[in-house]
Amino acid sequence: MADIPRRDRRPTGVSRRAVLRAATATSAAAVLATLVQSGAAATPVDPEPTTRADRGDVFSVDREGVEGVFPQSVASGGPTPNGVLCWTRIAPDAYDPATDLGVEVAADESFADVVFRGVVPAETVSPDDDYCVTVDLDGLLAADRHYCFRFVYRGDASRVGRCRTLPPPEASPDRLALGVLSCNNYRHGYFGALAHVASEDLDYLLHLGDFIYEYGGETDVPGRDIQLPSGHDLAWTLADFRHLHRTYRSDPFMQRALERHTLLHVWDDHEIVNDRWWNAETDAPETTDHPMGGDPEFMRRLYVEGLTAMTEYVPSRILQPDGRVATDRIREEVRLYRSLRFGDLATLFLTDERLYRSPPPVEETEDGRPDGTPLWGPGTAGDPTRTMLGAAQRRWLVDGVTKSEATWKLWGNEVLLSPLSFGKSGSSRRNYDAWDGFRFERRYLLGEFARAGVRNLVTLTGDMHSYLVGYLLDTSDGVDSPAALPPPEERVGVEFMTPAVSSDNLAALGAIPASLGERLADHVVRAQNPHLAWFNSSRWGYTTLELTPEDCVWTAWGVDRAENSADAEKTLLRRFRVPEGRVELERLD
Repeated sequence: MADIPRRDRRPTGVSRRAVLRAATATSAAAVLATLVQSGAAATPVDPEPTTRADRGDVFSVDREGVEGVFPQSVASGGPTPNGVLCWTRIAPDAYDPATDLGVEVAADESFADVVFRGVVPAETVSPDDDYCVTVDLDGLLAADRHYCFRFVYRGDASRVGRCRTLPPPEASPDRLALGVLSCNNYRHGYFGALAHVASEDLDYLLHLGDFIYEYGGETDVPGRDIQLPSGHDLAWTLADFRHLHRTYRSDPFMQRALERHTLLHVWDDHEIVNDRWWNAETDAPETTDHPMGGDPEFMRRLYVEGLTAMTEYVPSRILQPDGRVATDRIREEVRLYRSLRFGDLATLFLTDERLYRSPPPVEETEDGRPDGTPLWGPGTAGDPTRTMLGAAQRRWLVDGVTKSEATWKLWGNEVLLSPLSFGKSGSSRRNYDAWDGFRFERRYLLGEFARAGVRNLVTLTGDMHSYLVGYLLDTSDGVDSPAALPPPEERVGVEFMTPAVSSDNLAALGAIPASLGERLADHVVRAQNPHLAWFNSSRWGYTTLELTPEDCVWTAWGVDRAENSADAEKTLLRRFRVPEGRVELERLD
């Protein structure tokens, strides 16, 4: 293999490596305190390219697929046209502060055709990042390719991962296949769905949020209890968040899915704390679902610590270039919304619907409480000052979608965009945590898309632990929920909601009476919401999306969370097709 010149791409500002070097004479506790106080978060490392001849000691493999050294295996994410982020974690018992880590990328799984070897210096592998390492290979790989990768440490090789780079912007791909996931609660059930995802023929794996849940404590699911280091039943500290990530990533089916497919991730709420928003008056995050949710100082610190653990464990390009998170500048220094371009076939817009959102609407609920905090309540939420996205992100999304020349415009949207009435006939109960709580902004967005004549808009949604398929409508006339399905010219796009992998759905929570059954529940929901084509909140699983220049095909798979097996039964539930240029849902199954 030819030598690859070393690049000087390191971020400006105080780098993670600089913090680590400056702290070499201090204790681990002091380093942790320094990281939290300075706001330094884990940033991807640039490997130092080398050949086997240069550093044969690093790449000499005595054992392959060693789980004890790499207890959370490997993963990849953050693809670019010429690279990807590769991730692993070293077991604390195997850690040697004087040992470099090797990373190898090959065109084949046997590593007979190695295309890159790089060395991660020993000082970059540190307990200060919970022994996690994310290696940035941007600029080192060819576009639109699958590669195999592995890490080598002290003669032990990790299991082999598979990653994929993006197509070049000018490419014209004939296919894009995505697996779509949401809401994998470790304590609610098993991840058999992820074992099936691993075997799917996919290009990338899109996770729409709730990658972990902040909860600890006992559960009725055998083997799924979580005891947090703080002793609380909610994440309270950086150690708690790290423990949660380690626990989730210890699941063999999650490992299998992340080994096989490059991850595209955007958060929802549970990565930090449930139902959170930003309080403009205190300039801090807030929630009613944490005992300290109204304490601005605590919540800022909780955000930084949750983000720190997420940057350590989830390979994703989510931070500003200097890689820092300061407790008093979270919204200025963290940017999770971004877009990915798949040639001229599709552009995916990933939005952040938690960091900029307004507090929940203050309206009296059915049981008389005036705090407006419950998920479900009557009334409207059309205040034009309320926002889910914030002004800058809203402009970015509208400009990106309306100006995109890609055939398909995909919106990775965490919470339900479509209006949804649910309950007894004629009920106005709505989910204020979703876009029903931000109706003015929803009308603005869909109106802008309609006025611009946006074609082939597909919204991919998670959060509600349900399957849902429906039409997005131009609601600029002020009518959010039509009495009948409008004609095609008034339809803006389609929405596909992916279910929970394991989190309690509406049926499990008792919100859908068991006497209804799946088919009748679907009928009742669609009767109240004529813009919907299918609804199911009784199953768990995942969905896939396949795009071609001619059409979009969405498939819903059901996998029972109760079965802790890679062979858990998989059921085809629904398949819909959307032809290019037409806002029309055609059922295929």
